[in-house]
Amino acid sequence: MNNHITKAIAMISAVVITAGTLAWNHDSYRSISASAKTLAEIETEKKEKQAQIDQKKIELAALADDINKKAAYEQTLNEEINLINGKMLLIDTQLQNILQDIDQKQLEIDALQIQIDEQQLAVDDGLEAFKTRIRTLYVHGNDSVLSALVGATSFYDVLAKIDLIKRISKHDDDMIDSLRDEIKELNNNQQDLTASLQALNLKQTEMQVLLDEFSASRTELNDVVKDTDLAKQLLINQQSEKQGELAANESDLQALKEEEEELILEAARKAAEEAQRLREEQERRAREEAARRTTTTTTTTTTTVRTTQAPVVTTARPVVTTARPVVTTARPAATTARPAATTARPTTAAPVVTTAAPVVTTAAPTTQATPAPTTPAPTTAPPAPATTAATTAAPAPNAEYRGGQLAWPAPGYYDISSPFGPRWGRIHKGIDIISYSRAINGANACAAASGTVITAKYGYNGGYGNYVQIDHGNGLCTLYAHLSAISVSQGQHINVGEKIGNVGSTGNSTGPHLHFSVIVDGTFVDPMPYLY
Repeated sequence: MNNHITKAIAMISAVVITAGTLAWNHDSYRSISASAKTLAEIETEKKEKQAQIDQKKIELAALADDINKKAAYEQTLNEEINLINGKMLLIDTQLQNILQDIDQKQLEIDALQIQIDEQQLAVDDGLEAFKTRIRTLYVHGNDSVLSALVGATSFYDVLAKIDLIKRISKHDDDMIDSLRDEIKELNNNQQDLTASLQALNLKQTEMQVLLDEFSASRTELNDVVKDTDLAKQLLINQQSEKQGELAANESDLQALKEEEEELILEAARKAAEEAQRLREEQERRAREEAARRTTTTTTTTTTTVRTTQAPVVTTARPVVTTARPVVTTARPAATTARPAATTARPTTAAPVVTTAAPVVTTAAPTTQATPAPTTPAPTTAPPAPATTAATTAAPAPNAEYRGGQLAWPAPGYYDISSPFGPRWGRIHKGIDIISYSRAINGANACAAASGTVITAKYGYNGGYGNYVQIDHGNGLCTLYAHLSAISVSQGQHINVGEKIGNVGSTGNSTGPHLHFSVIVDGTFVDPMPYLY
């Protein structure tokens, strides 16, 4: 059994021990044992839930890391796709320019082909004319030249005719050469254009291949992006599921803590009831013992008076005088003369422990003679011993509170940041005391009423952190939580206004403050109506 359970059992036991455990019975032990077993089971469940929560947090951290990696990888893929898209756009632009160049070259080749065809026709025409002249010269032989010489009127005329014949022949030669040169040039141009067209077609093919490769890479990357996005979405779904499980486990853990609180409070309430029952039982036994001793004392006194024949009044006065100091600590002196039935009335000031011996009254010497018939004096022996015994017992845990208002638990700090009632989907079982004008951290936390400390714990697995619980009796308890230090110990009697610790921010706390709760018959109630 761990320290937490041990402390809870010790707290319950302290309540009963403080009230007196002389009549401790087997039923009380079985009640505490049952509570301890339940606390142990709850503590085990809490540890299991905490382990599940820790495991879920580890799994969530791993999922978050995987999701971040998938997102980073997806981002890298998208960047590569964007780069490929840019390259494909550039290649496509270049490809479009090549296609335009091809179209332009094709137009130029077509135009040049027309020129070649026209030149070819001219050459063909010139060749036909040249062939005609050659054929004519061949038919007539040298007659034409001789005819020109013979028909000439002078030598100058002969030379002129010969020169004319040469120029005609040269013209024909030049025309043929020119036509051949033009045809050659046109053929060269056609060859150049054809070569350019072939180069453009080759470049178009290369660009198209590159464009197809980029397109295939982009398609592959898009598929990878889709797979990565799907894997990331699966991780996100798992993350959401784990977060739901974590929230459920945290809710279960909180429910277990609240169940543990309720169980401790219920055990404390039962212990207080058992203590009250023990007090009543002891008081009843004390009254019976006091009545028995009163009867014995009265009988002894009557016998002594009859033997010595002492006056009843004279004998009673020393008895009253002797009993007065015994009862002054519990009641005024005037009550010592009351009858036994009155003085033996039950009191709730403290449990009665019958450890004192009864006062035995002896007959005082008498100097006067009084007739024996005046001796009926049953009232000469008040039950002082019972009252004297009560004054020697320790204060009971619920002996100090008798109703009325409670003192403010944080003197000098009167601001409230969170009142009693619904908060964040659950009930806030107290008030949170802070200060808007000065720091409250380290300030004194004081008892709101006198009582007995039934809980003084450090830690408590979060929740209240360091906290103190005080039993004021009549089913009233107060609780002081999130303390930075505790100044009291379990079972210690505390007076109203006495320091029980320092204000802090331990446990589930967002900042220094004092959480103050009032518990009536095991139920948390609004503290404000009880405070002044």
